[in-house]
Amino acid sequence: MNKKGIFESLIYLDKDYISAKYEEISDFSPITSITKTEGINAGIRIPILSAGASSIESKTYTISTNTMLSELIDELNLIRDFSTYKHEVGQKSKIAWVSGSLSVAKVKLSQTKHTSTILGTPKKSDKPVTENIAEERFFKIATSDNTKFALITSPDYFFSGIDSFQSLLGTVVHQVDIPVRALVRVFSSKSAFDEWIAAPLIIVEEDPSSALKLFAAPTGAS
Repeated sequence: MNKKGIFESLIYLDKDYISAKYEEISDFSPITSITKTEGINAGIRIPILSAGASSIESKTYTISTNTMLSELIDELNLIRDFSTYKHEVGQKSKIAWVSGSLSVAKVKLSQTKHTSTILGTPKKSDKPVTENIAEERFFKIATSDNTKFALITSPDYFFSGIDSFQSLLGTVVHQVDIPVRALVRVFSSKSAFDEWIAAPLIIVEEDPSSALKLFAAPTGAS
């Protein structure tokens, strides 16, 4: 990965992953506090199998996640590209690099109702009626070899308001097609459209015409 221009090209950064990776590599231990919170009925005895309280862990670092990312360059460059031939449904999830086009997809779930007249002349209302049950928009990445990833994203990790592309698709936004290089955690699951289900950890915008790559994985795929 080349440091120059990386922060101007960032589209998505999972800060939890970066900070955890930084702790692992640098043996750095942040200042940590754990706060226990209880529900409204804290004074009432709660059955053993019920969760009446939860703990929130907060960490304080002396450096930013951007600095952590810069210091993790060499380590992240050791991660290989994703290979469909080495990953199957039922296997353990895998963290790998992918290159392709970032876009927004929309899925509609609908059902058709049929009404039949038993006695008398059929009515116009007897015609099949189709109604939408649900609609979902999501980000996806498609590679040059037509491998597709449906992304599970968090709005807080996007840069420059890019997350709003989902809600604006079909109104203000007509088409989304961004060349990217992404580090993703690919699960052993697929969508109904044969897309791998993946959670992005890092997404950077790339210039396809440039030989300079922000992230360049080692030769081979995992």
